[in-house]
Amino acid sequence: MTDAPAARPDDWPDPNDRTCDDCGHVWFAGERRHEYATFEAARPEEADVVCVLCRRQRERPRADDERWSGWEPQSP
Repeated sequence: MTDAPAARPDDWPDPNDRTCDDCGHVWFAGERRHEYATFEAARPEEADVVCVLCRRQRERPRADDERWSGWEPQSP
């Protein structure tokens, strides 16, 4: 199994046509782009659309995330 991101279905509209669901950012030429957060929704209207900054924030591990349990910073 590969960890490659799922491709947007061809019949889904451009996510830049919607505002960011997290921060309300409105895309225009030259601005940060919008992406579908997941492709698990049956229809594009049900899928989350986020700007790249909010997507990065969603993907950032949290202190209480089990992936980071027991992790300690290394001393210099």
